[in-house]
Amino acid sequence: MNNGEFFTALQKGINSLFTSCYSQFTVHSSTLFLFFLVTSCSAKITPTEPKDSSAYDLVKEIEVEARLITTDKLQQLYVVTQKNDVIKFSPEGKELFRFTNNTLGELTHIDVTNPFSVLLYYPDYLTVYTLDRTLNKTGEFNFLDLNLTSVEAVGMSNDNNVWLYDEVLYKIKKVNRSGEVLRESENLSTQFGLEIQPDFILERENILYVNDPTVGVVVFDIYGQYIKTIDLKNLTSFQIIDNQLIYQDQDQLKSFHLQSLATQVIDLPQVISDEFKVEIRKSKLFVMKKNKVGIYSF
Repeated sequence: MNNGEFFTALQKGINSLFTSCYSQFTVHSSTLFLFFLVTSCSAKITPTEPKDSSAYDLVKEIEVEARLITTDKLQQLYVVTQKNDVIKFSPEGKELFRFTNNTLGELTHIDVTNPFSVLLYYPDYLTVYTLDRTLNKTGEFNFLDLNLTSVEAVGMSNDNNVWLYDEVLYKIKKVNRSGEVLRESENLSTQFGLEIQPDFILERENILYVNDPTVGVVVFDIYGQYIKTIDLKNLTSFQIIDNQLIYQDQDQLKSFHLQSLATQVIDLPQVISDEFKVEIRKSKLFVMKKNKVGIYSF
């Protein structure tokens, strides 16, 4: 290997380090390149590769009494306040838009899989709202109109329909806004012995992840067919990024690799607690604290 080939290989190694840690690779004649990979794989590596707390810079702290936060693929932040307001911020923390509804009870879920079609769910009234990118209301439907009387968990599908869990029939269903059932699973109780009470549903890369804190993360394909259960319990939310399930475990943020099944701890800029909520997006980290939300870059 000449010098040019060596540095090209080295750069590729840096850019795909996390994947390399869990993949088979060919041993090159350069022992230095091999040493670099082995040494790096033994460190704490995150999906976006900040390696320690010193890698983070505080961009802004937003003074807000947040109850929920989430982020979209454009690194935009959404905050649900204690007063049920939904506030959208830029990646730098500038308030962009605001939506308020106090007639349907507590807003328990916001899904920004598609930042141009935001899903809000109010379970007290079994009502779903959809908003555009400026948080103006674009649609509304009620699960009672679909003959569904008990729905706690919902999520947006990649084709802008809605996934839900029918607690009466023990089925995962995908429905459109006309009430038509597009996909549904078998009865999970009779077929697989699964009597789940999910609180969180997320579709990513044609895979559906359904979270039950007592059972784990139940995985389905996009046709609603059961695949497996990941033994990660007591979760309330998580992210799927580059074949990794990112979740908060008490005072730590962890990454579970969906192929290698390895778990790593992600270094954070400060100590967190169960009261905090953490999300990571590309080069940004978002931390919900008491009375404020911190935005960090790395």
